[in-house]
Amino acid sequence: MYFTPSLFHNLYQPFKCNKRVWLKANHPELADDDSDFRNLLVTRGNLLEESHLSSFNDWYRPSYTNLRDGYRATMDLIKNHAPVIYQGVLIDQKNNLLGIPDFLILDQSGTYKLRESKLAVDLPAHPEIFLQLGIYRIIAKEALGYEPDLEILCGNGQIVSELSVSDKEEVFSAIEFYKSLQNGNEPEEPVGWSKCQQCVFRGYCWDGAIERRCVATVPSVDQGAAKKFWDIGVKTYDHLYEFSDELLVNIERPWGNRLQRIGATRARKIKLEVQSLITQQMKVISRPFLPPGYSPGKRPVIMFDIENDVFDPELGVKVYLWGCLLITDEGIQEPALILADKGIEGDRDGWFSFLEYADRIFVKYGNIPFIHYSSHEQTWVKKYIERYGDPEGIASRVLDNLWDMYPAITRSIVLPVPSYGLKNVEKVAGFTRSQDEYGGLWSIIMYDQYLNAVTQEDADLIIEKIMIYNYEDILASYKVYEWLESISKDN
Repeated sequence: MYFTPSLFHNLYQPFKCNKRVWLKANHPELADDDSDFRNLLVTRGNLLEESHLSSFNDWYRPSYTNLRDGYRATMDLIKNHAPVIYQGVLIDQKNNLLGIPDFLILDQSGTYKLRESKLAVDLPAHPEIFLQLGIYRIIAKEALGYEPDLEILCGNGQIVSELSVSDKEEVFSAIEFYKSLQNGNEPEEPVGWSKCQQCVFRGYCWDGAIERRCVATVPSVDQGAAKKFWDIGVKTYDHLYEFSDELLVNIERPWGNRLQRIGATRARKIKLEVQSLITQQMKVISRPFLPPGYSPGKRPVIMFDIENDVFDPELGVKVYLWGCLLITDEGIQEPALILADKGIEGDRDGWFSFLEYADRIFVKYGNIPFIHYSSHEQTWVKKYIERYGDPEGIASRVLDNLWDMYPAITRSIVLPVPSYGLKNVEKVAGFTRSQDEYGGLWSIIMYDQYLNAVTQEDADLIIEKIMIYNYEDILASYKVYEWLESISKDN
């Protein structure tokens, strides 16, 4: 059986996890159904490739019924100097490797370069891509007789040619490690909220860790600290709570390429979080700060939340919904849920429609805070300024008035939750959603179904669900803000 470059995806996505490789090889039945997400990736990947194919005047795709025939058909195309070969089959029999690169492109020197299509835009966040390219280089050298130039076609349509591709030693070491994971015993692997959220084995790993009161479910216990605690026999947070502050402070755990002490600040936060999880009680450690110039009950404010399509075939990442909710002294006003239309022009129009709304708010109410949860909104306002500009300076004014609730909560309040994400904190604040299914990944899948709806009636029903989700995100944020105000008032 050949080793293929795509297998490294199992190890690194959505986050690096040794146990996922073992589970896929030994207990695939434990995986959740992610067919909707996989279909989305296939559809978007095909769109990216088809768009790129249309830029070539002459291209060939080998026809075959099995991989050996595919290899022979590809080699025939290479011998006949086909200008572009789409999804040819390359085999390195000596090393038992097989690859199907997206594009083999003949250059003026008479040699082929290899261009691989990826939906990813942030390449450094995808080490598996560089390992995959390393495998392709090994296979191509065996098939072609030389090492081809390597390129990546990114999800935003940009072609990247300056790449730090894994060398032969790194590739074969990674392959042997991967195989050892498949064939060995179930590896110990600490869970993590972000790490496990989108994994198909979340139900098996995360739910079990919660039930066991695993030390890795404490928010401030990072992956390196969790592994260190395991090494010294500390598996549960109940056991961790028995540690003295001095002992916890001085424990060294892996941090990047070095060891680093947990330190007094993080140690204190860990102990407080463990106490909160054990007692299931909230603890206020300091008075939460509010937006500059604001005291509890002061209005107006704007609640701000956006929805992204992170696999857009034209832009790589697209904000398809800009959600705003104005709250004045008279109460909650009509929300502004600004849906960007399809395509680049729709994306541009969505951005400027949001700026027009923000401008009207500033004209009527002055510099009121745009309250959001975590850094997501700030990041994408900045990126859209880079993408389309800010001719009237409104976006810069939005940036100046953005106010993030997340640090206000995490610096001042300890909660009995495994993560301080909005979906957990809103429950503490008493917010209940109307939809059974929701979340960032769910919204992307739903948005893709909206884009590909057969009838307008179907499209309308889907987008209504997305709008409800975004509106409830905004309402949840407001509920959390009111809860934060009440704590600030009482302390």
